[in-house]
Amino acid sequence: MGKISEASAEASQKAAAGVAESAEAHPGHEQAHGDACACGHCHDHEHEHEHHHEHEAAPVDRVLGTAPDFAYHVLGIDCPHCAKSCENAVRTLQTVEDARLVYATATLEVVKKPEATSRECRREVLETVRSCGQDLELSDEEREELEAQRSWWETNRQKVLLGSSGILLGVGLVAEHLLSNVAVAGVAYVVAAICGLVFILPMAVASLRRKTADMNVLMSIAVIGGILLGAYGEAAMVIFLDQVGEWLEGWSMRKTSSSIKELMSLAPPTAHVVGEDGAVSDVAVADVEEGQVIRVLAGERVPLDGRIVAGSSSFDEAPVTGESVPQDKGVGAEVFNGALNANAVVDVEVTADEDESTIARIISMVQGAQAEKAPYESFIDRFAEVYTPIVIAIAAVVGVVVPLALGAAGVMVWSAWRDWVYRALSLLVVACPCALVISTPVSFVSAITRAAKIGVLVKGGACFDTATKVDAVAFDKTGTLTTGKPKVVDVFAVEGVDADALVATAAALESNSTHPLARAIVARSAELGAVPLAATDVEEVAGNGMRGQVEGVPCAIGKMAFAQDQGVVGDEVREAAERMAGKGATSLVVMAAGRPMGVIAVADTIRETSRAALSDLRAAGVSELEMLTGDNRHTAAVIAKEAGVTSVSAELLPEGKVERIRELHAKGDVVCMVGDGINDAPALAAADLGVTMGAAASDTALEVADVALLSDDLSKLPEFFRLSHRTMNVVRENVTFALVVKAVIMVLVIAGIAGMGAAVFADTGVALIVILNGMRLMTNTRSRF
Repeated sequence: MGKISEASAEASQKAAAGVAESAEAHPGHEQAHGDACACGHCHDHEHEHEHHHEHEAAPVDRVLGTAPDFAYHVLGIDCPHCAKSCENAVRTLQTVEDARLVYATATLEVVKKPEATSRECRREVLETVRSCGQDLELSDEEREELEAQRSWWETNRQKVLLGSSGILLGVGLVAEHLLSNVAVAGVAYVVAAICGLVFILPMAVASLRRKTADMNVLMSIAVIGGILLGAYGEAAMVIFLDQVGEWLEGWSMRKTSSSIKELMSLAPPTAHVVGEDGAVSDVAVADVEEGQVIRVLAGERVPLDGRIVAGSSSFDEAPVTGESVPQDKGVGAEVFNGALNANAVVDVEVTADEDESTIARIISMVQGAQAEKAPYESFIDRFAEVYTPIVIAIAAVVGVVVPLALGAAGVMVWSAWRDWVYRALSLLVVACPCALVISTPVSFVSAITRAAKIGVLVKGGACFDTATKVDAVAFDKTGTLTTGKPKVVDVFAVEGVDADALVATAAALESNSTHPLARAIVARSAELGAVPLAATDVEEVAGNGMRGQVEGVPCAIGKMAFAQDQGVVGDEVREAAERMAGKGATSLVVMAAGRPMGVIAVADTIRETSRAALSDLRAAGVSELEMLTGDNRHTAAVIAKEAGVTSVSAELLPEGKVERIRELHAKGDVVCMVGDGINDAPALAAADLGVTMGAAASDTALEVADVALLSDDLSKLPEFFRLSHRTMNVVRENVTFALVVKAVIMVLVIAGIAGMGAAVFADTGVALIVILNGMRLMTNTRSRF
């Protein structure tokens, strides 16, 4: 990937601004910084070059107070403590003002000191990162500039040493157990152990120079001590299994961190730009500007967000919104970057450049989410910082204090001393907190990845924790419980008037109006296939309706009060209007030549998924489902009854919604607010969990909300709640398992019942188990609340 230039860093900031501002709004999501890495299991993965140059993690300026001078993708980050160790090492360099390494995205962002040159700083950073066992992903030009070329040995040493260690260990086992040749076995074991030490010892020395003691130090002491004590086979087995386990950990974590790569693959690298002369040319997506027209062929993905200006087709938006059913779209419809054009050519006017596209926003939110720390993670980090020194102190007591005390009592012999030292060395292996520290982030990263695949964007692990505690869910009405797009729901024609002619007449008067009610009538006329009627001298009667000449006949349309002023309302029309109003619809009376033609009812219709979604939430034990709306009480009551909410607060301004959220808080409820517009942003921010609707939701709502349902599908909300319960169950399983196993193995080691083999299991084995358990969250297995 290489260095991010200052211009790229600025673009990255722009794309991630929403996530970062949300992080400021939720200070509890800030990432805690530990003092030192206590595991240090990081390896060289020189060939794992995943080019994520275009979309980096949330910019460092939100954390460090200034924009990063450069950023790199770090190769070989396999655990959170490894990332923290590397970050701390870079942060303490003479040329570095501050640095941040986001574990989930393996992105290192650096602010250099003003007096340092860029090359000097980058060179120091590179050397330090390599001393920690990782490497930076560099372009060919940067490798030459920084003199960073690596020899064949430096590139392949891990594979060679790991392979050699495994082969020699096998030779030793055959010689000892099949050939009974102890001498040959001993030599093979020692050389196998040395092969492992050649790899980890330089990193251990670098760690000690930084006055830290990571797992490379602990493992080196344990292996060297095992050799000195004559436990050759165990020393070789420990170092080999440790390296194999770490490779498996890295593989597992790369699997859980693949969501960004999958999202980026949705965006085509080029677009077919249609010129003013109609000529089509292929242009890099990064160079396409808002307002240009691009052509999307059948079978291609939409390269940028836009609006269809010619043609119609069916679009598979599942990778973007999670909506499984292809959407038929024509002129005027919006299409999202990454959606698959299924069957016809369309021309699309670009409405957002690459940095502001739907995919860019999704990537920014996923990266920001993966960089966030949930309370569980912060607690585990703090616990590990205390736990590791305590275990090292216990090991020192076991290996030094206890033998000295026994010797002073006259009951100590060399064989007994050797046994106590062996127990102490085994404790050093157990001391690695990898399994404990990795138990939570792997679960949250897997859950965030799974959520993104079903069309739900989650800004951090803390959101899953909060979702399991929600007592009350408050819904905005328009655009959330309802479609937000009024439709004609009923038509009443007086005797002697054709209903289709009634709608056609109304559509003629409303054809040039942009009012939502007018658009609904025009759309209904088109659905009926009515022949358009000619309207002239059309004028708007402010606040009442429209009037003009339709096919030479004076006609008008408006609310009941307007019709009554015209003196054309009879009992039949009045009763029809009252009946429609009773259903929460707006009644519009259509008149021609001074006589009523009939009444058209227009209403905002409830989403098809709303009833089922609210039913699922009630079944899950959410005690209160409330609708918050600025609409009138009568209409709100009708929609509320149809949707199945338990209570309604109507005629609310934005501050009224916030006040209602506070009232629910005062009752002791944990509140989730679901909304989509700018007017919902204050309530989304006030709630414990803010959920916004749709990929096209307002930028303000996306910035403030914790969760985004991309497909405008409320059924995703209970699905997210189910995933949250699964996630927190897995987190608790992982933490409990890691703690219990380590505690049991420690007791067994001190008692002399277990040795190095059990210690390796407590370290690498348990870490691998919790990773695989966390990865279960990436599956679509449904679970009950």
